Amino acid sequence: MRALVLFGMLVLLTACAAPAPPVRQEQVIDGLTITLEAADSARINTAQEFLITLADTTGAPIPDAAVYLDLDMPAMPMAANRPVADNLGDGSFRAAAAYTMAGAWEIVVVAVVNDVEYRAVFTRDAVS
Repeated sequence: MRALVLFGMLVLLTACAAPAPPVRQEQVIDGLTITLEAADSARINTAQEFLITLADTTGAPIPDAAVYLDLDMPAMPMAANRPVADNLGDGSFRAAAAYTMAGAWEIVVVAVVNDVEYRAVFTRDAVS
């Protein structure tokens, strides 16, 4: 019985600590498809991963781009939080950041392709 209780507590703790599953959203800005995968209802002050993919009008990946995020809370503007994304190749990019306060956040994905800047705005919630 004791082992069963300990096992149950372990399962509960693991479930509480599990990261929120990623939410995938997509926007087309002037023919460029920008896709963001990031957790919704992510915990504050916890490292979050943001996966970005870029594709042209035919769906072909755009590998040569500079990408960064601009994270802010519309209800309470924060200090600059602009992580630069690493180029993973084949039109995929990864950035990491942490939400510093619970509430609704705006994530602006900024992609510069051939000296043209594209901006897609996504929203996510952070919880304490």
